[in-house]
Parts: sequence; structure tokens; C-alpha cells
Amino acid sequence: MEDTDLESTHEFLDLWVKAYETTFGKISEIPAIGPMREKSEKMSKGLPLFFSLYSTWMDTVSDFQVISVEAMKRMNTKTISMEGKTGVENYKEMYNVWMESYSETFKEFLKSGHFSSDMGKFMSHFLDVQKFNREMLEENYLKPSNLPTKSEIDELNKELYTLKKQVKELSYKINAARD
Repeated sequence: MEDTDLESTHEFLDLWVKAYETTFGKISEIPAIGPMREKSEKMSKGLPLFFSLYSTWMDTVSDFQVISVEAMKRMNTKTISMEGKTGVENYKEMYNVWMESYSETFKEFLKSGHFSSDMGKFMSHFLDVQKFNREMLEENYLKPSNLPTKSEIDELNKELYTLKKQVKELSYKINAARD
């Protein structure tokens, strides 16, 4: 794979992002009207969240594509002298060169600030989408079905913990007064 293939992948991703921003990106900004206005507005806020997550994921995939090509180039450089040789030992050596080249390249990338920055962005967008999905699930399915939401269950667990703590303290005081 040549650099031009990687450049075309990046160009495609850039064009895709621009196409989204000029089409669906604008549509999601249109104010909703009618009786379902409030729900429609909340639902339309999810579209940019999903787009950001997908876009960040595509950037990450593209970065891994670049790293894979770099690892392949390193391996090819190291194995040029082996060309034309056959035999079990030669294949073992080629396998070891392949493992070392890819391991070194990916270790360098995974230790880089670029990778950690990308993963931070990806996780941030992922958590935003997860929060949006939870809110939509609670609002549109759990509450209308009269089922408890996560926040209600968390509140009950906190209250139960507090009550258990108070019962333990009172039991301790009662037992101490008896002695």
C-alpha cells in the first residue's frame, strides 16, 4: 500500500465530515415544532454525538492503517536480504523479523502522545453517547412503563446504605448501654 492510498483514505474521511456538516449537521440544528417538539429537540441532539463518536473512531482506524503500513515497510527492509532463500530456518527467521517489526512499531505508537490523545477523545465521545442513550432510554421507555431508572435505583441504594449505617450505629449504642 502506498502513501497515496493512505492520503485518499484521509481525503475521503475529510470529505465525509464536510458532507455531514453541510447536510445532516444543518438539519439537526433546525428547531422542532408541534406537540412532540421537546422530545424531537432532545433526540436531535444525539445526532452530533453519534457523528463525533463515529468520526473519532474513523480517525483512529486511519491511524492504525498508517501504523500497519509503517510496520510492513520496516519488515520489508529487514527481510530484503532473505529474498529467494527457502527452508524451515529461513521461515522461522522471517516470522521472528515480522513479529519484532510489528511489535516495535505498535509499541512506539501506543506509547505516543498522539495515541493517548486519540483514545481520550474517543472515550469522551463514547461516554457522551452512552449518557445520551441512557437518558433517552429512561425518558422514552422506563418512565412511561413505570419502571425505575438508574438514577432512581442509585438514589435508593444510597438511602439503603445510609439506613444500614444508622442501624449499625444504633445497635452498637444499644449493646454498649446494656454492657
